[in-house]
Amino acid sequence: SVLLYDVERATKTRTLEPQWKHTDMKYRRNDGEVLSLACSDDGRYAVVGKRDATIDIHDLRLASSKHKKDQKTASSVVNTFKGHKGPVTALTFRSQSLQLFSASQDRCIRHYNLDEMMYIETLYGHQAAVTQIDCHTKERPISVGRDRTARAWKLSEDTHLIFRGGARWYPAECCTVLKDEWFLTGHEASMQSSSSTGTGSGGTLALWLTDKKKPVTTIEDAHQSSITSLACVKGSDLVLSGSKDGHIKLWNVQTGKTTDSRGIQSIGQIPIRGFVNDIVVGPKAQFCVAAVGQEPKLGRWERVAKAKNRIAIISLRGGGETGQQEHEPNDDEEDDGESTSRPQHDGNMYEEQEEVENVDSSGSDNQDDESSSGSYSD
Repeated sequence: SVLLYDVERATKTRTLEPQWKHTDMKYRRNDGEVLSLACSDDGRYAVVGKRDATIDIHDLRLASSKHKKDQKTASSVVNTFKGHKGPVTALTFRSQSLQLFSASQDRCIRHYNLDEMMYIETLYGHQAAVTQIDCHTKERPISVGRDRTARAWKLSEDTHLIFRGGARWYPAECCTVLKDEWFLTGHEASMQSSSSTGTGSGGTLALWLTDKKKPVTTIEDAHQSSITSLACVKGSDLVLSGSKDGHIKLWNVQTGKTTDSRGIQSIGQIPIRGFVNDIVVGPKAQFCVAAVGQEPKLGRWERVAKAKNRIAIISLRGGGETGQQEHEPNDDEEDDGESTSRPQHDGNMYEEQEEVENVDSSGSDNQDDESSSGSYSD
């Protein structure tokens, strides 16, 4: 299901997508799972990606009808895009526009324009499932996949840049674009990693510049387990990362012109139990919203038994304390139900104050990674 909340009041206003119930035998029991969600900057559209490879476009102006009776009966879906051949794992809007990008386990990225409600193109290149995609102001989305690469898609030139961390790196589960030329990736932990025994390595956090083939800097063991989510305040130096190790961590990212003025520094952490499957930072970094669950987003291979499936609204500003409000979705909950709040945990809190490959992205998904003419120099 997909629920619409008023964050300021911490209340649910309506249900955009009802709970999936397996009643038609032509569908598999998990086809209705929601795997990704994105909202346009103007607050007009909410886009929902599902395991059945479809993308629903919701018009939030219809969802915010003044008549409560209409809210419960009328659908806010204005279009449904089909075309992916696998589950839709990630969605993102280009900042301050209605250009939409979707990523899927079918190794493809699809580009849409919601001004015209039309599909534009498909981007090929990844050799395995695409796990995350993000975009800032330029038409240059950044994606990461199970093929252990990050890719910057140059739409105007019909090419893309490939970034590889090396043979020892594990695949990235998430990425976030801090500035148009700067992005970060969060990687899986070593299979032998164990927070209790101290063996193996934890999740790696890497900072990249699109002019460089290798990462500018990396933080090994940024989390004790795989990094499952990343978020940032676009154009700033604040980044948040989530995992299952019991904390959301906050980082100060320096993107200066010289080597000495570039790096990642830890500035605090917020205690939270469970898999942090997604994080979104609110306007002016006043708060963030975290989707927390007992299990990871795409499967059930791990479980944090004492965690609760919930959303957490966390204040990032205040007198040294970070307030936390939580809401646990309930199938029988009324549309005007309120969330519960609780005292904040103790902990460190944050108060705001080489050459790159150019690859043709218009070919088939079986193409080799061949460099096109022209390259960047260090």
